[in-house]
Amino acid sequence: MISISCGSCGKNYKFDPKIIKSGNAKFTCKSCGYTNPLDPYLNIQDQGKIQKPEIPTLNPNPNSSTSQASNLQPTSEPSSKTQAGQFGRDIIQVTWTNRLQIKVNAVLIPLIIVIMSIFAAVTYITEKQKMESELQKSSKVVAKRLSVYLVEAFWSLDDEILQESLKSEMMDNNIYSINLIDRSGKVVYLGYKRDKDWNLTSNNSSIEGSYIKADESIIKDSNKIGSVEVYLSSAFFLEQFNKSMYKLIFTALLLIVAVSLTASVVLNQMILNPIRRLTDIANKISVGNLELEIPIESKDEIGVLADAFARMKVSMAFAIKQLRKR
Repeated sequence: MISISCGSCGKNYKFDPKIIKSGNAKFTCKSCGYTNPLDPYLNIQDQGKIQKPEIPTLNPNPNSSTSQASNLQPTSEPSSKTQAGQFGRDIIQVTWTNRLQIKVNAVLIPLIIVIMSIFAAVTYITEKQKMESELQKSSKVVAKRLSVYLVEAFWSLDDEILQESLKSEMMDNNIYSINLIDRSGKVVYLGYKRDKDWNLTSNNSSIEGSYIKADESIIKDSNKIGSVEVYLSSAFFLEQFNKSMYKLIFTALLLIVAVSLTASVVLNQMILNPIRRLTDIANKISVGNLELEIPIESKDEIGVLADAFARMKVSMAFAIKQLRKR
């Protein structure tokens, strides 16, 4: 029998060199899971005789794989608890920056922001054009109605009817000004406009500024006797429109938060938690605990992975059992 010690935790073992049938033999420590080469302990001759050389110090090599295991029996406990924990410290730990949840959110949130920004921009442009079109149409309707209704009053210069008609139309807060122009097209015969407090004031001059304008001629017996000009302001429409856009942006922010939370919960429940359980089981199996049951909780890719682990555990247990019979 030859006495050897684990190069990682120092645990001592004894084994019969006659069971070694080829070079490059190795064994796995049952305590820490470290794979130790046996060649430094053996001198395999062409005649098949095995001589015991002087025992050297083994250098740990966690990346080496087991090509052949021997029937080993422990003779003592690990030399120190610090060495026994060497394998556990070598396990890769996932930092928060490398977590799948962080990576998924890092892709999902900017994608949602871009999509919602494009949607908001398209909605803003489309609705603004629609609003301006409706205001233009409304100004033309008012101008057309007044040009027909005020023919007789304007011909007879009945100022009372003209004033009441203009004031009645200007009950619509979107109308900034209405002017009646004489037949020359230069003089404002009668008109009203809004002051800075949006109250009605009389007007006898042309309107300057950015307004939606519509004008119609006043015709009497096929002759033009004047015209009516209607100016609409988009201030109230824009105010309502901006409120709608603020609601849309707020809804988009809520959607981003909801999608992020939902993605986090779904990712944890369906992917991350099963992977954590399989990782814990794999770590325990790697140090020789082959009695663990591997639950297969689903039929998706995670379930396929769990089934592969279960079959691997059965194969490992069978291989170890066969080696111990030699």
